[in-house]
Amino acid sequence: MRWRYEGDSVGMGMLEVFFGVGVGVVLVAVAVIWWRLERNSFIITHALDTASNQMKHSMDSATLPDIPTLDDFREEIQDIIQDTIGSMRTPQMADHLGAILQQWAQVKMHKEMAALQQAGKMIQNSPIGEAVDEMMS
Repeated sequence: MRWRYEGDSVGMGMLEVFFGVGVGVVLVAVAVIWWRLERNSFIITHALDTASNQMKHSMDSATLPDIPTLDDFREEIQDIIQDTIGSMRTPQMADHLGAILQQWAQVKMHKEMAALQQAGKMIQNSPIGEAVDEMMS
């Protein structure tokens, strides 16, 4: 570092001034960050203390719910089974006709899909299909 003497005053170069300002800015930034961390720490600590105190007060006045016994469970399951079996009915003629119609529609759909699949394989194996495959890849 080079000092210039001009009479009684001492002068510094521009680089030393920028360095000093930079150090000052860094120190101020570190101080602000430290202050924010401490402030947030106090806020979080206060929130946790408040929540734990509220939890203590709510637990003091809380009562445990009644736990049902195994007999209560058995009775409930028996009621569910009785309701399910009671709502069942024997199949009627319309139910059988609907099943026949549904089976016929499935067989017809299966045959149509098989025919479309065969047609697709035939087109794919033809020279046109091979040309289209080459263009697509």
